[in-house]
Amino acid sequence: MSPAKREPRAITLAEIEARFPLDAASYWFGDRWSPAVSRRVGGFSIRVVKSSTFYGRNVSTNFDYFLLDDNGLITTAPRGFARDYKPGRVVDIAAAVERFATPQADAMRIGI
Repeated sequence: MSPAKREPRAITLAEIEARFPLDAASYWFGDRWSPAVSRRVGGFSIRVVKSSTFYGRNVSTNFDYFLLDDNGLITTAPRGFARDYKPGRVVDIAAAVERFATPQADAMRIGI
């Protein structure tokens, strides 16, 4: 008989936000709002800021992602953080999508 599978631990978005400030990962792409937490085909996505480099007045920002299935189970975590978040299930992901859907007027703007 094989050992029982471990149940994924319950994670809230607040736990992820404590390590990765998500407001900085939402942006405007031209006139289209791109929230840090969103629904995607087959599940959800949480975009986090990986690094920001300043060149005078210009900023270069790199992002990384948490990818989740339809049930909020984390399938991909940012590089170096898999052991902290997998196996895990974000229990409030649907509410987070609603919260981040509202555009922020002062968010980063990426020109086309």
